[in-house]
Amino acid sequence: MNPYKLAVLIFVLLEVQAYAYTTHIKAPAVFLDIDRGVLTNITLSVTPGNGAIIVNNGSSLVGADTLQSVHTAVDYATNYLNVSEDKYKFVFIIGNNDSNVSGPSAGLALTLLTLSGLEHKPLYSNFTVTGTISSNGSVGQVGGVFDKIQAARSIKSRFVLVPYASNATSEYLIYYLSQQAYNTPLVEVDNVSQAIPYAFGEESPTWLSFNITTDYKPGQIQNASVVCPSCNGTGFAQLTNFTFNLTKNEISTINGTMFGSVKSQLSSQLQQYRQLAAKGYYYTGADLAFIEDPTAFLFSNYNASPSTAAQIIDKISTYCSSLNYTPNMTAENYEFVVGGETRLSWAMITLSAAKSLLNASQTSDGVLLSLQEAAPALSWCAATSEMYNISASIGGNTITMSNKIKSQALTQLSDERSAYGNLLYVDAANYSASNDDYAAALYSLAYANTFYNTSQIDYNATQGLVSNTLASAQGIWPTQFALQSSFYLSEAGLNKNSPYYLEYVSNAHSTALLASSLDSVNNELQANFVPMSVSVIPSSVTEQLDQISAELSTITYILVIIMTLILIIFVILLYLIVGSRGRIKRR
Repeated sequence: MNPYKLAVLIFVLLEVQAYAYTTHIKAPAVFLDIDRGVLTNITLSVTPGNGAIIVNNGSSLVGADTLQSVHTAVDYATNYLNVSEDKYKFVFIIGNNDSNVSGPSAGLALTLLTLSGLEHKPLYSNFTVTGTISSNGSVGQVGGVFDKIQAARSIKSRFVLVPYASNATSEYLIYYLSQQAYNTPLVEVDNVSQAIPYAFGEESPTWLSFNITTDYKPGQIQNASVVCPSCNGTGFAQLTNFTFNLTKNEISTINGTMFGSVKSQLSSQLQQYRQLAAKGYYYTGADLAFIEDPTAFLFSNYNASPSTAAQIIDKISTYCSSLNYTPNMTAENYEFVVGGETRLSWAMITLSAAKSLLNASQTSDGVLLSLQEAAPALSWCAATSEMYNISASIGGNTITMSNKIKSQALTQLSDERSAYGNLLYVDAANYSASNDDYAAALYSLAYANTFYNTSQIDYNATQGLVSNTLASAQGIWPTQFALQSSFYLSEAGLNKNSPYYLEYVSNAHSTALLASSLDSVNNELQANFVPMSVSVIPSSVTEQLDQISAELSTITYILVIIMTLILIIFVILLYLIVGSRGRIKRR
């Protein structure tokens, strides 16, 4: 070979070598034939070229979502570094060529890898990352986090980068649960810029914290001012304490070593709720404890397998189905009876959703979310059982409802379904109606009409609404919700500069509306009480009697006409006979 040409060739090869760079990262990927998060090695070689992007050497085993993530990663990285994509060739090797890779969850990993390849800068050697990537560099949510953190733990990753999730959301709870369960810190990032310092070892990770603490300032809240003599306050106080103990027992089952902060904060919050109840805000305290219970349930069952989760949900379903004995309803206990029936319907709809979620899940995230979904059902059914016990102890003369309640419930149900579609309270109302629990259906529809209301919230208007509701509420549920609206309005006043201010005003508004709606339902129910000593004719029989009555009316009308005609004919004949005799005499 010509020495000059050989020198040129060597120079070109040296230049290519100088601008070539190979980098790699371990990241969770989705394999279509495996339903668990698995860490896979992703390698990228960046060389001078014409903008070609090759993935697994053109293998068809890479899914469309992953291919799209690769292109988005390259586009973003080159724009971020202000270099021309057309001057490089990108060769990605994702896992083994016989692995069927799909899904966008490696988007952030691919972006960081491309930045590393373009800058010839090695990534930190001991971390992993999951998250989708968008064209503007924002990082999106992914599934299977619990399993991916387990996989990261298997190679002793120092930390894992994950997409940002708001505190106390289901995603954040799974993050925190995974972090504590596998002793691996998770770092939330909202975009690529936030991820870069961690990915290149320039910033050390910090552990996610668990914070659900809310100071309701119970010492600054005035005692409840509304008294309802006919509301059986003793029974409702019993129900409230029952709810507190239910949540307390669930908290006690949490692993304190692994989730000590969770257990401590939940217990501390529960003490606040007891203080609120001691001031007369029974339902408010019980409701806040009820909302806390699913979190405790989730952490208590964090390591449940799919089969274990199925057994737990089936056990709850069996328990709820066993509550098929409803105590006799009386004018004195009907709110406890109907309240129990209503919550039982909510539980049945919720359990159905939990089962569907579990059956559709392919990762531990889905299993955990199905348990979190089922947790309220257990509490509702337990509360139903307690309400039935309280109802039986109250007693009274047995009553039933007139058929007008059925008609009203079915009409409202049709209207609400048209307005809101398949939502919990509407579906629960339909469930109740299908079981002839029309009073419970009306209760659920009151909730649907209130909590799906999107009217604008104004503090002054809410203040007037709450004041009117407190003055007019009658009965157990209307009174307790009126007091709850008063509680939230007080919280708004104590937290005017807090980010929770608008939430408190909104809660005050909605609970005042609910108190008013339930008051209207109670008035309608009371107007249609029928003592059991009075024979209540089924609607089908009533319809038949109405038809017979109509037919008899028609027959009677016809008979009257016939008799009238006969009478007219008789008068005419009589007139003719009398006239005929008169003519004979004159002759």
